[in-house]
Amino acid sequence: MLVSLNWLQTYVDINDITPANLADLITKAGIEVETMYKLSVATNCVIGHVLEKMKHPEADKLNVCKVDLGNEVAQIVCGAANVAVGQKVIVSKVGATLPGGVKIKAAKLRGVESNGMICSLKELGIENKFVPLEYQSGIYVLDESAPVGEDALKYLGIDDTILELKLTPNRADALSMLGVAYEVAAILKRVVNKPYGENANYKIDHDFNVSINTVGCTLYYAKKIKNVKVEPSPQWLQTALIASGIRPISNVVDVTNFVMLELGQPLHAFDYKKLNSNQIVVRNAYEFEKIVTLDHNERELLTSDVVITDGKKPIAIAGVMGGQNTEIDNNTTDVLLESAVFNPLSVRRTYTRLGLRSESSLRYEKKVDPNRTLYALNRASQLLEAIAMGKVDDLVAFKNNQANLESLSVSITLNKINSVLGIHLNENEVSSIFTRLNFDHRLNKGVFTVNVPTRRQDISIEEDLIEEVIRIYGYDNLNKTLPLTESIGKLTDNQAKIRQIKRVLNASGLNEVVTYSLNSEKNVNRFKYNNEVHYDEINLSMPMSEERKVLRVSLLHSLMEVINYNNARNNNDIAIFEMGRQYYFENNEPKENSLLTCAVTGLIHETKWQGKKESVDFYYLKGILEAVLTKLNLLDQYKLVQTSDCGSDFHPKRTANILINDTIVGIIGQVHPNTQKEYDTFETYVLEVNLSKVLNIKTIDLKFKLLNKYPTMTRDIAVVVDKVVSAEELCEAIKQRSKNILKSVEVFDVYQGEHVEANKKSIALSLVFENTEKTLTDDEVNKVFDKIVYHLTEKFNAYLRK
Repeated sequence: MLVSLNWLQTYVDINDITPANLADLITKAGIEVETMYKLSVATNCVIGHVLEKMKHPEADKLNVCKVDLGNEVAQIVCGAANVAVGQKVIVSKVGATLPGGVKIKAAKLRGVESNGMICSLKELGIENKFVPLEYQSGIYVLDESAPVGEDALKYLGIDDTILELKLTPNRADALSMLGVAYEVAAILKRVVNKPYGENANYKIDHDFNVSINTVGCTLYYAKKIKNVKVEPSPQWLQTALIASGIRPISNVVDVTNFVMLELGQPLHAFDYKKLNSNQIVVRNAYEFEKIVTLDHNERELLTSDVVITDGKKPIAIAGVMGGQNTEIDNNTTDVLLESAVFNPLSVRRTYTRLGLRSESSLRYEKKVDPNRTLYALNRASQLLEAIAMGKVDDLVAFKNNQANLESLSVSITLNKINSVLGIHLNENEVSSIFTRLNFDHRLNKGVFTVNVPTRRQDISIEEDLIEEVIRIYGYDNLNKTLPLTESIGKLTDNQAKIRQIKRVLNASGLNEVVTYSLNSEKNVNRFKYNNEVHYDEINLSMPMSEERKVLRVSLLHSLMEVINYNNARNNNDIAIFEMGRQYYFENNEPKENSLLTCAVTGLIHETKWQGKKESVDFYYLKGILEAVLTKLNLLDQYKLVQTSDCGSDFHPKRTANILINDTIVGIIGQVHPNTQKEYDTFETYVLEVNLSKVLNIKTIDLKFKLLNKYPTMTRDIAVVVDKVVSAEELCEAIKQRSKNILKSVEVFDVYQGEHVEANKKSIALSLVFENTEKTLTDDEVNKVFDKIVYHLTEKFNAYLRK
């Protein structure tokens, strides 16, 4: 909400307070002032009168003008096509400063002296989109009554300060100048000067009928205004709209926008003569019904959309946008004004689907005050009579479809207020605060009964009243005490584990990244693995782009994009991880899981200082995974199982499923070379683990034992086996014949090549034997060792490599 302080001054006296102090007080009272700025920072700008205009002798597009500045006549070279003799214009004199630090100096333009500049509103700092269309490509022309030589900014009203309020959803009352005036008046203990129309008398218009045939509308007023003259709005009205971020269009349309900003009640003006009947029917749209809206686009409507009709055709989408078929134009003479209350949810659904959010729909979405509906109609009628020469009577057509116009009564005790706030206010102090807020109330035996005005629909319970009391009393006046609590805050088990994982990954040289949760349809199924799991992706109903329209099911595509981005900037050694969510439908139910995803490519950073060039590989990433599982006490429960059933984005020979307790929890491996080319990256290794599963696995309790005081004995063995036999299978077979004296078995070499048959491979293992009760002898170890060799020969047709 943009608040013009010049405009606000018409409702509440703020002359004795600086804009900065006012912004600070409003923020402290609960409505944040996000920014504060001057509408124009230009200096030394006056109103000029163009006396003469001649073509520049050396430039076809320039004109040499003689301009009366009040106390002098200046020669100014102007390039605007719309400059003309007799106009009142804005002139920046020599020595003036314009926005952006532009200083006006006497100069020669193509040999002709120029002393100043005739300005457009854009050159004064007004965004071009807020400038009336006829002046967007030229200078701004003032009305004939503008006093020559006077301060142009002051005359225009753009010597103004704007406060931009960051409103929370519950404070819809502050979406109007009058609502802000009530807030400021309560803070400063001032009186609100309300505009005309609140209690104006009216009679029922029996010649015009309003019908409501939908639950999407609860109240509708319509009023005819005849013999209007459509023309540009007066300067004060245009300035008020520009300051509020709305472009002036014409006096009739501008009045509806002005009253919406003033009272918070959206209005719409129909060209009365374009209606086909003397009635308004509010109903739901018919199936496949269409309407061409004011932006000249044809819209196909749904039966859930609410439309305004003349009994035959739709003439507006309720609360969203009017129809082109009843648009106000220069030929309009009779106007039908609409002021209504529409269902917030209905308006929101319609404008979201159509992409037509506007100032009006914003206010309907957050609920409007039903008691300002007629008020706004009367106020707009008064203004149209004054500035559009309209003929206004006291006739109004309306329909009330169960709109609640009564104020809500909320009771609260003084003790409750003091006990919640922890301070000691007396009855007079609380009563004074309610009076400042313009809340009617009465006090009986320590109980306040407050009639909450309908403009404050955010107040419905005792706690809301307590908040209002302390807002106005001042949060700074609360006692500075620490909260009392019997519990000590701590991390949950899963939160603690996640922190441990991040520390391990950071210590391993990986940097954390955060990527979008949205993917394109093309990439959402990239890096899909574990074909046993079936899911459907979740699509956004209204995506902002094709690249961000589906919720991700894997983080790997995003990490590959990060690597591509860095590679394109000559950063080739990447080690990154992300903890994020995956989203999907399972049996038509939305699901989500936490994932841990890592990606490494390039050289290992730890080796650079030694002058070595060691590239990352499968085992480097495997070591990082095992470091994480060790920290989680899950290393003994995990294993890797090579898989080729891993989709087209993984290398079929360098990829393994990650299993814990024989359940697949993730995948680790190299990205397929073809996929690496698609992402324009070098050799890359990745892993992805379902953290939701891993963090819920019950770990085996750690058991400690004394160091063995007896020496160990080591035997190395190299056996030749078929290529299909894995090292893991050999290790398991060795353990089966160890007679409980085998402490460990580790693979230290795998060889294929000369002296080994083509379909065979040599696996070298180191076996460590120990006995915790005595010193082992060579005979004891040799007997077990021989049994192990025999078992490997029998089971795998293995033989010792010579």
